Amino acid sequence: MLEQTAPRSADAVAAELEREQVVLDRAHERLEALRREAAAREAESLAPTAGTPQAVYERDVVALAASARRADLDEAGEGLVFGRLDLADGTVHHVGRLGLRTDRQEPIVVDWRAPAAAAFYRATAADPRGVVRRRTISTRRTQVVGVDDELLDPDVPLEGTTVVGDGAFVAALSRERSGRMRDIVATIQREQDEAVRAPDDGALVVTGGPGTGKTAVALHRVAYLMYARREWYARRGVLVVGPSPVFVDYISAVLPALGETSVRLASLGGLPDLPRGWTVEGRDEPAAATAKGSARMAEVLQRVVRHLGGPRRLPDLEVTRWGATVRVRGGDLARRRAQVGRARSHNGGRAAFSAAALELAWRAWDRRPGAARDEHDDRSDFEAWLRSDDAYRRWLDAAWPVLTPVDVLGRLRSGSLPLRELAGDLLSDAEVVALERSWAGAGPRLTPADAALWDELAELLGAPPVEQEEDDWDEASDLDELARSAEVTTFADRTRRSGRNVAEEKDYRTFAHVVVDEAQDVSPMQWRMLARRGRGGTWTVVGDWVQSAWPDVDEVRGALDEALGRARVRTVELTTNYRTSTEVAGLAARLLRRIDPAATAPDAVRSTGVEPVLAVGDPLAALPGVVEELLGAVSGTVGVVAPHGLVAAVEAAVGGLLEEAPRLSVVDPWSVKGLEYDGCVVVEPHGVVEEGRTREAGLRSLYVAVTRATQRLVVLSSRPVDGLLG
Repeated sequence: MLEQTAPRSADAVAAELEREQVVLDRAHERLEALRREAAAREAESLAPTAGTPQAVYERDVVALAASARRADLDEAGEGLVFGRLDLADGTVHHVGRLGLRTDRQEPIVVDWRAPAAAAFYRATAADPRGVVRRRTISTRRTQVVGVDDELLDPDVPLEGTTVVGDGAFVAALSRERSGRMRDIVATIQREQDEAVRAPDDGALVVTGGPGTGKTAVALHRVAYLMYARREWYARRGVLVVGPSPVFVDYISAVLPALGETSVRLASLGGLPDLPRGWTVEGRDEPAAATAKGSARMAEVLQRVVRHLGGPRRLPDLEVTRWGATVRVRGGDLARRRAQVGRARSHNGGRAAFSAAALELAWRAWDRRPGAARDEHDDRSDFEAWLRSDDAYRRWLDAAWPVLTPVDVLGRLRSGSLPLRELAGDLLSDAEVVALERSWAGAGPRLTPADAALWDELAELLGAPPVEQEEDDWDEASDLDELARSAEVTTFADRTRRSGRNVAEEKDYRTFAHVVVDEAQDVSPMQWRMLARRGRGGTWTVVGDWVQSAWPDVDEVRGALDEALGRARVRTVELTTNYRTSTEVAGLAARLLRRIDPAATAPDAVRSTGVEPVLAVGDPLAALPGVVEELLGAVSGTVGVVAPHGLVAAVEAAVGGLLEEAPRLSVVDPWSVKGLEYDGCVVVEPHGVVEEGRTREAGLRSLYVAVTRATQRLVVLSSRPVDGLLG
């Protein structure tokens, strides 16, 4: 195995950040100079012009071009430089949102749309296209905050620079002289390339254990597809769903040029469109999360909507007009309601039911004793009158009330509905109690599991009907708007402003491509929410079923299959763990055998020579010293993973270190999914298992926790752990 004798040098990483900062500073200086030149040209072109119509036209053409150039430069500041390509011939290209050159036409930044930048999106380790290293550069405004390298051709040396991130691991592997190491590099290249370049004509499911690069493959695949078919995906949109804000931050660095108007980045809790004042925060206890996430909740919500959708027996509809009264029997109306409600959302069916009720009312009115023959042509007038009648509106509201997710979920959360009766045989008494306890006093705060219920209700209910209102035309306000529009100096300004407004209002209900990370932890109800956004689209789904916190993994698999529908499914399994050390992977393999004796752990290839430390005693007392030692031993991040109920106590125990060391963080086993740390401390592993929804799910959560370490792992427990780990 490859020996890694020391972590990468913090000084070397800082030097690479400074190297890229120099380039970014040059780019911003040049951008500012171009802005000044464009502003001057625009002002000059807008000067009053006397002469022929041709001269005025030529002035407007110049003004249009100058305004467009200025707007392009104004929008290019954020993400001005986001990538770097080191080519085999020694050429270096920095890639960014806008092409920039010096006064002497020496390139500073290559426009991401230029042919020279295509390799940033299309090159892979199996087909490097002349690229030795691809570097992603993370910036905040004018500051470089991070770099991460991908080594595509390890055989070509890079002089005068340090390889940072996963690329450093691949470089170290390639330096080994044994044939096995060469085979490992080839395996990584082949597996990842197959996934990145897989056809986008259905669903790609990428599986693999910890450290196999599933997330990186998914993100590179999106970049590849967007560059190859940008117009298609920009028109229909791409949705990328991750487990945490950290994942979204990483996406924003890897996919910098996709644009907010065509790619939506979201966590599962952030998908529904909530009204103002409602937020998604916190998490549910295991029992409540399991009940809310189960596919059975879809039927429960249908029953709730039917319960609130109107009385089972409808009262007669009485219509009194011109001193005459007619009656439509409730039984006839109930039959029409049943027919209408079968194929529509609740609110969508209300209009159809109202039309049916109006028809029955007209028949009764038209056939009333003493009706004149010439009234047969008066149906539209009668229906218009009846729609505006207060008594009819009250009857309609009782027979088919307008419902919104706020109404229904609010009633559920308030305890005013007979949930136990409505759930019937779908939920156990214990599950009903868990739901009621989770909703008590929650107010306008939803958990991620609640967000999926909200979305399900929005689908069941449909949009509420829009009341017809008179069109009040305010002549004075229209004249004011006309006057304001006259202040816009050029056609270019008006056009670009209009374009920006359209982009900001672009709202994709379904997407051309949906990417789902940590798929094993998406609940069945959340899969239903995703399926509604992926209708007719293609998918990239990545995950590891062994890491699932869901009690019934087969239920999640079934929900995934249902979401994908009839889409053609391709599966790629990543088998090489090139980030987690062999020592940590060995400990994780013992736990994996407890979870699933038939499962095969990914092949770990990197050794640090440091075995995991298993310590029994008082975890909180030992924790500060252990964390301080890890901070000194590794130059990168250090994470402390503790049971959810113990997080506050752990934060208090290392409070001073948290303030002094930004690279230290404390998380629970759920929040740590998808993350990794150079040094990791797992506190009270028995507590992690006991907080699981089942013991098996708890063991899978512990498996996630112990596989977060890339270099050093320490387990602190108040009870012996040998029996727990197997």
